[in-house]
Amino acid sequence: MKYSLVSGNVAWSQGTTQLTRGTSADDDHPLVLERPDLFSDEAPDAELSSAPVVERATAAPGEKRTTSRRKPTGSKGGQQ
Repeated sequence: MKYSLVSGNVAWSQGTTQLTRGTSADDDHPLVLERPDLFSDEAPDAELSSAPVVERATAAPGEKRTTSRRKPTGSKGGQQ
């Protein structure tokens, strides 16, 4: 088993293939045989990542949402 060392589009004789770092491939896969520089025998270390925090745009059933009113910042329309 081989593991991809790169992420992105890779050009080879069969066209272009998108790889993601850590993707596994069989030792006899044509891309592995043609481009061994893109693969390793060792599985990559796990990468820690946190999911982005997503704010809900609507209230859940029974939830009361409040908004604060903006205070006026000055007169509109320029000079007086």
